[in-house]
Amino acid sequence: MAAKATLSFAFVLLYSMPAVAGTVYDNGPVNGDFNAYAFDRQNVISDTFIVSGGNSTISGASIWVWLFPGDHNPTAEVTITSQANGGTVYFDQTVQFSQESNCYAQGIGVNICQETASWTNGPALPNGTYWVNLKNGSFPSGDRVFWDQNDGAGCQSPGCPSQAQDSNGTIPSEAFSILGSGGSDNHSAPPPRTGAFLCGIGCVGLVGIIGRIVL
Repeated sequence: MAAKATLSFAFVLLYSMPAVAGTVYDNGPVNGDFNAYAFDRQNVISDTFIVSGGNSTISGASIWVWLFPGDHNPTAEVTITSQANGGTVYFDQTVQFSQESNCYAQGIGVNICQETASWTNGPALPNGTYWVNLKNGSFPSGDRVFWDQNDGAGCQSPGCPSQAQDSNGTIPSEAFSILGSGGSDNHSAPPPRTGAFLCGIGCVGLVGIIGRIVL
């Protein structure tokens, strides 16, 4: 009887686990060495993504971020629109990102982490180009949160690399995936970069970030 009860419980647990979302669009792997842009205070980061496999229900987003030690799981407002942070609004929700297992120390005092958020009642989008916008990012610590710039290098989704803007104008695009069902781009994301990193260009990048995005 005990064995049957355990088996039944395991079946219910497995059955109740949420389905893993596919990848509707991927803008390439993390860079982690060059630059990143803040999506907090008054700064909004906007990147395009393509829906190419017919109607796709967007149910989440995965982003690579630069974090100060001790920070994790940022909260941010995510919108999906027809123009950069404007036009028709298809989705607007404040979400909690959760840290994935892919996280490493960059070597210049920040951690590079993959953070993922999922939501219910996401928009069903036909084929076309859309903008995902991140804003009002925050941590309980009050530290800033930065989105990794990868220029779309290594992306394989139709229409990539993404175009991108911040509140001051055009910028290079960021490392992210749009998650959902119904799209044709349901491939696995490239493996994360691991191992120790020398300071090198990263130090220059971090200095650039601090100088460029403080509003």
